[in-house]
Amino acid sequence: MIYTSASHDLEKAVQESLEEITEHGVPQDVRVVAQMGAQGSIQRYQLDQSEKPEPLEPGRAGEMNDPQELKDFLSWGMQKYPAQHYAVVLGGHGAGFAGAVTDSQRRRMIPLPDLEESLGELPRRPDLVVFNTCLMAQAEVASQLQTVSDHLVASQSELLGLGLPLSQWLGQLPAQPTGAAAAEKLVEVSRGLGERAPAVASIDLRAFPELRDRLDELAVTILDHPQAFATLRSHIEQQPHLWPRPQDRPLVDQLDLAGLCRDWQQDSSLPEALRQQAGETGETLARLCRSSEELGGMSIYAPARDNGAFVNQIYARLRFAQQTRWDEAVQALSSSNPHNP
Repeated sequence: MIYTSASHDLEKAVQESLEEITEHGVPQDVRVVAQMGAQGSIQRYQLDQSEKPEPLEPGRAGEMNDPQELKDFLSWGMQKYPAQHYAVVLGGHGAGFAGAVTDSQRRRMIPLPDLEESLGELPRRPDLVVFNTCLMAQAEVASQLQTVSDHLVASQSELLGLGLPLSQWLGQLPAQPTGAAAAEKLVEVSRGLGERAPAVASIDLRAFPELRDRLDELAVTILDHPQAFATLRSHIEQQPHLWPRPQDRPLVDQLDLAGLCRDWQQDSSLPEALRQQAGETGETLARLCRSSEELGGMSIYAPARDNGAFVNQIYARLRFAQQTRWDEAVQALSSSNPHNP
């Protein structure tokens, strides 16, 4: 079930991605339905057993950033097309912990808590949630969605062109007996695309609570060592940003978690407790995340400067902020920055 917003800058790419699925063909025992929103209008399509996207009902006015639209589409799909396994693909724009799936004017998106609520009120629990968007392979996203699905596939950086290779992946789904196998197959197919290959990872959400606990312990250790703040922050400042346009910050102050943990673990000037905690966090991440490239596959919010009340309010709504002290740790690091405005 593909729920995708074709905001004004994505309409052509989204339409082509749906057409690519029908042109490539879908196996007989796989059903694919989509709901696409563009220019304030919503349309549902059947993509299997058809040479082009086949409208299932007349289009109507509406916006895809409405959480009720998402819930209604997925509930309808599960009731109309009973299946052994369900995968939910969310398309359009994404902004990590701030949410995903924008309206047609790219002004608003569905916040993570609302995404979780819509996915949690379905007739069946989806085996797999896929973000065909930028920036959603993030610890905060995994924390929010581990209550509603067992597996997540997403990119921690930028997706280009048509995004994930959904058409090639769908052709191999019948041979994947579990959500875990389907998730890893999408990473494998993505890795084989050459120049078009997106940076994408599969995340085992069932194992995420262990990583959450490790990150909480790391945050507590950071707060216990204020003398190390300047060194820790210097590593944050030196990490390459996953998003290429700095004008979109502060919402996209996301860094590769594996790289950050590795830097902290290897810095002999840091307290031993910090180095050990960073190493254990990196090891836990490697067990639950499979990436298509050298990066660890999962990002985390790590600003070098205080990003202000608005961003902090968004972050405070997240389950990750409520269950860990990571928000306190990064706030302590960023607020101690002498270059803060």
